[in-house]
Amino acid sequence: MNDNILLIENIEGTEIYSKQFGNPVPYLVDLDNDGVDEYLIRDSNEDTTEYLLYIYNLLDTFYLSAEINSGIIEPYQTTSGELEGLIIISGNNDFSYLNEVSRVKSLPVNCWKYEEGEIFSVNEELYEIFITENDNLLFKLESEAINNCSEAQQQKALFASVYINFLNAGEIASAENFLNTFYLCEDLNSFRNELTGVFSKE
Repeated sequence: MNDNILLIENIEGTEIYSKQFGNPVPYLVDLDNDGVDEYLIRDSNEDTTEYLLYIYNLLDTFYLSAEINSGIIEPYQTTSGELEGLIIISGNNDFSYLNEVSRVKSLPVNCWKYEEGEIFSVNEELYEIFITENDNLLFKLESEAINNCSEAQQQKALFASVYINFLNAGEIASAENFLNTFYLCEDLNSFRNELTGVFSKE
């Protein structure tokens, strides 16, 4: 990495890969516990505060294995008692459009596993990560003291984050009860359909 440019050459000195980054943070992590590190670059755009995570394979051949758009949430790795190995947590950028009309910016999270050079979603296999995330979001929501529709309309991103996190955790009843209780607007059904429409496309 030189001047925010990743340049890879083969043993003959021929360029085989080049990419310009904004504000890269490179680091090594053995994501799939195979004894070989992956090369990760967490990049961000200062203008939009958007995080991108790039995962490069270092075994035998250097190549870009995966790219995750994490939106405003800084991606990170963690462990869970529900699933073996490291899990990548990112923001769900599909809901970033709601931040344009929301006073508090927020996104639901996505959970990923990296194995054999590929990345795949493990949202359906996890529970506690989504519930813990919602505990923090609900505390934030309560501090906003939303008492009418006008105030609720300004917090759509928070509502979406909690609702989608509940859906990912399989807590359908909790998701519906949350929205029915706290989203104090007559367009409740329309907003719910909007959220589930985006969620169902993933």
